[in-house]
Amino acid sequence: MTQPGASSAAVARCGAASCRSRVAGLVACLRLGAAAVLASALFCAAQRPAHGQDAAQQPTFRVSVDRVQIGAVVTDSKGRHVTDLGVGDFTLLDAGKRQQLTHCEYIRGAAPGVAARAVPRRQGRQSPVALPPPATHELSREQVRRSIVFLLDDESFAPTTIPAIREAVQSAIERNVQPGDLAALIRTSSGSSSLEQFTSDRRVLLESAGKIRWRPASRGNPGMLPQVSGYVVGEGMSSYVVQRSQNRTTAVLRYVMSALRELPGRKAIFFISQSLPIGKSYFDLNSAGNGATEVGKLVDEALRAGVVIYSVDPTPLSSLTRDASYDVLADYTATHGASGGAGALPRKSAVQIVNDQTIGYTLRALASLEYLRSGLRALAEGTGGQMAADTDLENALGRFAGVRQGYYLLTYKPAAPERYFAVQKGQPPPFRSIKIRVARADMHVRSYAGYVAEADRPEPETSDRGDISKALFSPFSAAGVRVALTALFTVPQPASPELSLLVHVDAHDLSFTPGENGQRNGEFEIVARVAGERNEPAQVVTRKAVLQLDEMSLAETVGMGVTYRLSVPAQPAGLYEVRVAIRDTASGRLGTAREFVEIPDLKKGRLAASGVMAYNTSPRERDAEAPGLAALRRFRREDNLTYACQVFNAKPVQGEARILRDGKQVLAAEAEMVGNADGTSTAKGVLALASLEPGYYSLQVVASGGLGKDVAASQWTDFEIVP
Repeated sequence: MTQPGASSAAVARCGAASCRSRVAGLVACLRLGAAAVLASALFCAAQRPAHGQDAAQQPTFRVSVDRVQIGAVVTDSKGRHVTDLGVGDFTLLDAGKRQQLTHCEYIRGAAPGVAARAVPRRQGRQSPVALPPPATHELSREQVRRSIVFLLDDESFAPTTIPAIREAVQSAIERNVQPGDLAALIRTSSGSSSLEQFTSDRRVLLESAGKIRWRPASRGNPGMLPQVSGYVVGEGMSSYVVQRSQNRTTAVLRYVMSALRELPGRKAIFFISQSLPIGKSYFDLNSAGNGATEVGKLVDEALRAGVVIYSVDPTPLSSLTRDASYDVLADYTATHGASGGAGALPRKSAVQIVNDQTIGYTLRALASLEYLRSGLRALAEGTGGQMAADTDLENALGRFAGVRQGYYLLTYKPAAPERYFAVQKGQPPPFRSIKIRVARADMHVRSYAGYVAEADRPEPETSDRGDISKALFSPFSAAGVRVALTALFTVPQPASPELSLLVHVDAHDLSFTPGENGQRNGEFEIVARVAGERNEPAQVVTRKAVLQLDEMSLAETVGMGVTYRLSVPAQPAGLYEVRVAIRDTASGRLGTAREFVEIPDLKKGRLAASGVMAYNTSPRERDAEAPGLAALRRFRREDNLTYACQVFNAKPVQGEARILRDGKQVLAAEAEMVGNADGTSTAKGVLALASLEPGYYSLQVVASGGLGKDVAASQWTDFEIVP
């Protein structure tokens, strides 16, 4: 692919910094898993003791096949927590069989703390007389009372809901994240921000919440795929796009639960999504062994990690009613046939038709909405959490985030454990349902729906790289070194597709030591991992970058950062997650970033597009806040954004570039199409940003070719315009 400025953009930073990179290792298989526990572990969240309780007296849970522990919350008819129950007050059924409880203990939660109002870190240029931010400190493990994740399924958001979601999350953080809370804000789409980290600093969380934005690839698009000039944008049908998007969401959810498993305090995920139609049954009724469904497996993983999920659907009730575009007569005719035609129903008055079709529309919309919410509701109810829908998003998050009360720890010993966890040959491990009842009247119990009756997998061996391996596999960004990642699918040479990874490292976070001839030396290790949705081994590439800088180059490098380019051979078509971890050799500081990238199937001859590269070509002084690099897409309004995208299997082909903000198109221009010697085409162009306000945007490049008027392909990337 011909990518104007692509190589120079990457090489210029390392060249200006006199950067010499050398290979420190070949592809390696790095594996990291959650901590090993005993067979069939059923782990319940361990809450910090109440204030004043000796930490040494905090319960330690050991679980094996002959000892099952599970947490339960009991409330009365007014929603108040009940704290004075004993063993004799509970009845527990495991797979329909009553179990003899051997232990019952109420684990009290910490009392609510009081925090001063958080002040978000300011963006852009700082005033020289601005007041310093309030002092903050990170918590020790012993100080953590709750570990909280705000998991934003931006793979599902419709553009119209973004402002309300952004405001509600910021409000929940402002009002409910208190001293002793360790929290993170994670997006299911990607994690290129150094703000996706666990922190006790609400300013970091508020800044991250302010960057919530709509994605063109969201399955929350009206009709799932946008209609553009009479053809459909995308490489497949809407069901294909939705399924891939759901896979990304569940993959991130699993990663988050895995990381929470090792964290202290009560653990909760506030899962904000507009659709997760993965079903509501925890086991497969058509399976001879009652094997777990997708939602059943997620509930099992939550139980083993001690995680409670609170689901929130921000879809407004207005979506259940018809709007001005709804054609009552057309809907009626499609349902009942034309008046007077064969099989037509008796003639109705216009008022009757409107009433019948309006009610029918609402019922169909409600059924569709409940289907889309099925997975959200099942996850919440199956982990002892709650589901909020058709309600005010801000109030729902506030109510859930304010839950600090304790829970009961119930322990029982299964009879004949060697048969209890036995699996029939050729059948998956069964999902065992758990039901808990309380003898007192008007009591309500929330607990886990059950678990998969199988032993925990042994802990995979970790590599000798230790911390960098853990950072690479964690869903949370390490922020000791600020890192930005751009992952692009390209075919630079015929029959040699690859993933081009542009990694931008903030040199402020690197350590430089004195060297020979007045030089300053720095060194960092970079590990990239590319893993697909199939059970194929992940590709792991390790490199070491050595920087030897004179005084002028050091100043430029610290100001502009270092861009490092990695190439990874492309695997078979499919969805891949790219993770990058950086470790500063001298200090040991870590930084991580991740992105999802889809590799198209070029062998089938379908129209396809590579990733989009975007960078600044305007002549101006170097600007550390808005470098306009392909790896760090921050621009000024006076910049000209240059883009390039390779198009496959189309001749002739036409293209268009669009800039969108929160799902609304704000700029469009025809793309120049240039034929390449290898039979591909390059869509390229220059877009002036002067008319756009500061903020976050998406650049979408659309190509349509000679394979049919309804065939098109598109790719997109995001960027920011700073004041």
